[in-house]
Amino acid sequence: MVRVISKGQPSKKPKSSGQGKGLTLVGDIGGTNCRLALAERSSSGDIELHHSERYPVSEFKHFNDVVARYLETHKVSPTVGAFAFAGPKFDNEIRMTNLNWIVSEQELRKTFGLKTAVVLNDFVAMANGATVIPDDGFDVIIPGKVNYNKPVAVLGPGTGMGLSCILPGRPLRIIPTEGGHTAFAPGNKLEADVLNYWSSRLPFVSAESLLSGPGLVRLHTAICAIMDGPDNDLSAAEIVSSAELNAKSIARITVNRFCSMLGGFSGNAAVTQGASGGVIIGGGVSRHIAKFIPESDFVSRFKDRGPGSWYVQDIPVRLIQANFVPLYGAAAFVLTPAK
Repeated sequence: MVRVISKGQPSKKPKSSGQGKGLTLVGDIGGTNCRLALAERSSSGDIELHHSERYPVSEFKHFNDVVARYLETHKVSPTVGAFAFAGPKFDNEIRMTNLNWIVSEQELRKTFGLKTAVVLNDFVAMANGATVIPDDGFDVIIPGKVNYNKPVAVLGPGTGMGLSCILPGRPLRIIPTEGGHTAFAPGNKLEADVLNYWSSRLPFVSAESLLSGPGLVRLHTAICAIMDGPDNDLSAAEIVSSAELNAKSIARITVNRFCSMLGGFSGNAAVTQGASGGVIIGGGVSRHIAKFIPESDFVSRFKDRGPGSWYVQDIPVRLIQANFVPLYGAAAFVLTPAK
């Protein structure tokens, strides 16, 4: 198994490339931010990242503009690129879900002189990275060892809700899905009231409508209305901060409810994907709300499946705490394994 250096900030001092004189550029592109870095495999087999940069996607008309900015800033000419996008892949082209960007492998090769260019779904990269990061890169939510000899679900809330499935085999196969766009399934009266609130305001209430960064804001808005509390028009980060400061606040109720709903969605993913090997949770929102999971109903919502509850009782659940996992996952697709 590949080892990666997965904690802390990537180095700002590039070393000699494990791919000869060629450089490998990797990217993780979501609906809010785009992160680019140079990747190499060291002589010991580690994947290392250098010169990591984050760019707000709202400041650019197209992904090519981000790449051009990065290459100009660092005065580099990579020959290989691997980029993970929040959107489905068709043939050699990615269409982003929450951003009006279309990116193709052919265009990237032509525009930037790349010998190899790979575009992939971000949760394919997340899943690939999850298979190689060390155990201390995870928090354990439900104990047990993830078993890659069985299907494993990988999901997580960010700007949207990503979902993929790792299938056993040599090598492992990763199946991207658009499972975040399944209909939201309430688990109690409060969640049913939230669904009713947003059903009159959105054309379709998907899981990611409420289980994402923007979804946390929508959830807070609805609960404020339902509980006759003031809607303070808080951002997702402000809701989490307010929840930390006041255990009796509507923000705390919101974050705990978000965690419980995430448990329900994770359980749904386990049974629909047959993920008896485990469930892995990533995404930018997950690490920020992780501390609230133990006091929420996450575990009971994951395990309570009615007559099918027996199926999920022993499925382990882990939450990724390591940094830059999609970048490592993208890099692992194109960097030659160490001999």
